[in-house]
Amino acid sequence: MINQMPSVEQILGMMSQKLGGEENIPAAIKYAKDVAPELIMQVAMSSMGSVEDKDSPLEPKVRTLIFLSAALAMKDYECVRTQLRAALNMGVTKEELIAVIKIVRHAAANGVLGVATPILEALAGG
Repeated sequence: MINQMPSVEQILGMMSQKLGGEENIPAAIKYAKDVAPELIMQVAMSSMGSVEDKDSPLEPKVRTLIFLSAALAMKDYECVRTQLRAALNMGVTKEELIAVIKIVRHAAANGVLGVATPILEALAGG
């Protein structure tokens, strides 16, 4: 049997379930439904190959926390809200969310140090 891509309505239904309700679907996705449904299909295909990959060696909660971490690092507030809803819907705890924030904050701070290499090199006489 050939796997068939779900319809836009089916994709939105799955998103609604994952995010804890239709009201939690990002506004951009809702608008795309009417003006560019192919974008929703592309988002779904990308998700199926990453966060929703049934063959992934990572547990679903871990995949969602990684996605949330990336959204935090990219400062994508809508994506943070969406992945937070998904994480909460999966039972992620307050402690796990705080740990994610601490790790991403640490990585961001270390990134500044790495980018400062030319400055530090010049100050060191290099």
